[in-house]
Amino acid sequence: MRSGLPWRVLTVWVVTRAVLLLAVTQVIPIGHAGHFENDVALYRDWSQTLLAGHFPAGDDKWQYPPLAALPLVVPHLLPWAYHLDFYLVALLCDLGILLLLWRFAQRVGGGRTGLWAWTVGAALLGPLLLSRYDLSVTLVAVMALTASADPVVRGSLIGVGLVVKVWPIALLAGLRRGREVLAGAGSALAVAAVGCGVAVLLMPHALDFLAAQEGRGLQIESPAATPFALARALGWWDGYTNYQHGAMEAVGPGVATAELLALFATPAAFALLAVWWVRARPDAGTYYDAALTAVLFLVVTSRVLSPQYMTWVAGVAAVVLTVRPGGRGAGQRPVAWLVLFATLLTGIMYPWLEQDYSWTGDLPGTLVLAARNLVLVVAAIVSFVRLWRSTMRPRWESGSPRRFAVPTV
Repeated sequence: MRSGLPWRVLTVWVVTRAVLLLAVTQVIPIGHAGHFENDVALYRDWSQTLLAGHFPAGDDKWQYPPLAALPLVVPHLLPWAYHLDFYLVALLCDLGILLLLWRFAQRVGGGRTGLWAWTVGAALLGPLLLSRYDLSVTLVAVMALTASADPVVRGSLIGVGLVVKVWPIALLAGLRRGREVLAGAGSALAVAAVGCGVAVLLMPHALDFLAAQEGRGLQIESPAATPFALARALGWWDGYTNYQHGAMEAVGPGVATAELLALFATPAAFALLAVWWVRARPDAGTYYDAALTAVLFLVVTSRVLSPQYMTWVAGVAAVVLTVRPGGRGAGQRPVAWLVLFATLLTGIMYPWLEQDYSWTGDLPGTLVLAARNLVLVVAAIVSFVRLWRSTMRPRWESGSPRRFAVPTV
């Protein structure tokens, strides 16, 4: 680890990503081309609107903060067709994540597990990994987790991620009371406010995303919709799915109640985290554990759980597997392995079995979807329990807090 990026890891990364690139461009004819090309075509259309000087207005599929424009516009800097350029930019982000993990492992004395987890684990998503813009925001999130322990630096990077795709705000959960949380949260909000402010001054409709989620329903892939998907496959539910707001949503008896429960589930989950935060005795290493718990809470309580969301969780899990916790608490490593198993199930279900649970209600694909969501819910629960137990033991029982060497620069 001291001399350079392990050649075995790099070799496997090159081979797997070359296969994914050949598959997503259909050089390796895997079929399901529309599942990978359609979103990139949408990104291309949006990028042309953005280059014309305004955000997409009146488009119910545009649900993203203003800095989401950057990963959509950057492919235009390359000289080839937009689709290929987008995939190449995604590969650069992917490699950037691997390099950040390697540098982090060197700094904290971690092993190679996290490098392998990202190299192999992210590839389990298949060509989907390269055909969504989530790699770019995952790069920013991993940078926030690993680049520096300085709360101002960390918070600033979280602020950037917030204005790209909102979810990195969950990474604030592990900041400790006092100066750390004030500096981290303050810098995150300041950067996000400046980013939004500049976007508002430069282009109209920059803040339309704030109201874009209001009309969204219950995506069939979300944990809250899993009972309906199973009931439909077993012939016990009279509802159906409908394509709207860029996703397949459940429609029928009981769905409105489930939507309401899902709406309150996220604040309830973060209220649990708040109780932990007030009572906990965290150390520097707890930050990474809390980050994984918070992101899992965000994903499993959402009304929307698109397959590409697993890119985020896989990135945070790889960071956790790079850290070697010692002494007090067992950390989140078992949870990280559950996340990678859920990533594998996601790669199996989408797009290969997507017809089953999204359109026809057939049982095989629906069972894989249900298994994936069950694993994620279990992972979230276990993650919180382990986080709680690792930081709630009284000092006289556990001895000195676990030591975790995190550089301050």
